[in-house]
Amino acid sequence: RRFQDGELSDHDYYRDLLRLVYRLLFLFVAEDRGLLLDPDAPPQAKGLYSRFYSSARLRRLAERRRGGRHSDLYQGLRLVMGKLGEEGGCPELGLPALGGFLFSEEGPAGLGALEIMNRDLLAAVRGLAFTTDGKVRRAVDYRNLGSEELGSVYEALLELHPEVNVPARTFALSSGGGSERKTTGSYYTPTSLIQCLLDSALDPVVNEAVRGPDREAAILGLRICDPACGSGHFLVAAAHRLAKRLAAIRTGDEEPSPEAQRTALRDVIGHCLYGVDVNPMAVELCKVSLWMEALEPGKPLSFLDHRILCGNSLLGVTPALLAAGVPDEAFQALEGDDKKVVAELKKQNRQQRKGQETLFAGTLPALDTTGLAKTLVDLDRLDDDSLTAIRAKEERYEGLSRSAEYRRAKLVADAWCAAFVCRKVPGVPAVTHDVFVRLSRDPESVPESLRTEIERLAAEYRFFHWHLAFPEVLKTGG
Repeated sequence: RRFQDGELSDHDYYRDLLRLVYRLLFLFVAEDRGLLLDPDAPPQAKGLYSRFYSSARLRRLAERRRGGRHSDLYQGLRLVMGKLGEEGGCPELGLPALGGFLFSEEGPAGLGALEIMNRDLLAAVRGLAFTTDGKVRRAVDYRNLGSEELGSVYEALLELHPEVNVPARTFALSSGGGSERKTTGSYYTPTSLIQCLLDSALDPVVNEAVRGPDREAAILGLRICDPACGSGHFLVAAAHRLAKRLAAIRTGDEEPSPEAQRTALRDVIGHCLYGVDVNPMAVELCKVSLWMEALEPGKPLSFLDHRILCGNSLLGVTPALLAAGVPDEAFQALEGDDKKVVAELKKQNRQQRKGQETLFAGTLPALDTTGLAKTLVDLDRLDDDSLTAIRAKEERYEGLSRSAEYRRAKLVADAWCAAFVCRKVPGVPAVTHDVFVRLSRDPESVPESLRTEIERLAAEYRFFHWHLAFPEVLKTGG
């Protein structure tokens, strides 16, 4: 019915399905690496989970059975996923509280409240857990699943497009010939190239940093960003390289133990890594990739919402550009624009910049992101060893994004970008220098319809302003 009423789109449904797939992949990897259950849980609880609720059991059933119309298997899976997202986890099954969007019931399609027949769930698990080579079926090695494999999965997903037929009650994925992948430039980088990049770009920075007296703090003070992070292949590789150096410093051993490296990996991912991608699906998969690597038994998933962000990293504005106002170059005819309107707007903008048509010439307010930067620095200092602490970080970050300071700064930055891409035709208001200055001084001084259009364009083009996304880094010259 939500499809019929227009409340739910094909892509919303697709993203919720992918999130369910991500949950299964995460469970497969975490279980096979022995990292899912609370290490302090009693053996009876771990045994109960293993025999009746584990994804390993589901995979064994999928290999041997077709399944029927009942939904008891999915009910058990829903219980596990729900408990992993709840405060306190489920001590009876040895499950810790992980949190994160991955185990949240929120989602546009509301799939968490639905039932799946055993035959359909087992068919899906079979497709994820096994590959067929000729007539031989082999189990996928999830214990050693790497970010390169997830990168190839991500590439493949971009070539598929969801098709929901509501009357027929069917869902299918059709091949789009890689159009989305090509138009967004989405390709995962091969491991060999990443290793060369880390050798030439990261290692010299790390070697320089550890020359100081506090080598541990120096490594955790590094900031590494991938401005087109995709599924996180580069960030995961960088994290492993940094974590090994950090663990070696902490233990004094050139080949630190897996446990020491795992703890260091969680610290590096929580302090050093930043990523941006224009594709929301990539952002979610990147977080899943990092969570798989950073998982420590008994601890929740790291808070990454302020580090891995969705946006067009090439389409934004800087404080210096904002201070200069709207340039005349914003008024170039794009497809669908009226060239006469464009020429008139350019002339008008030039006069306004000279102060001939505005009362506000030279009065652009100075941009100050000190408060935003301090909030994020304080957020990073909060503990993250419990789900309560992670939720506190989430609330602090949500408060920042809702704050008047942030919303106003983002509206101004979005308006500057909107001046370039807004439709320039008769009857449609444009963001000229005068409008931009008035909006910078008092957003209420421009029509609400124009502010709404600026916000719409920001969502469509995914403007990304580095000084607002990562003010704590940019404030210190990063």
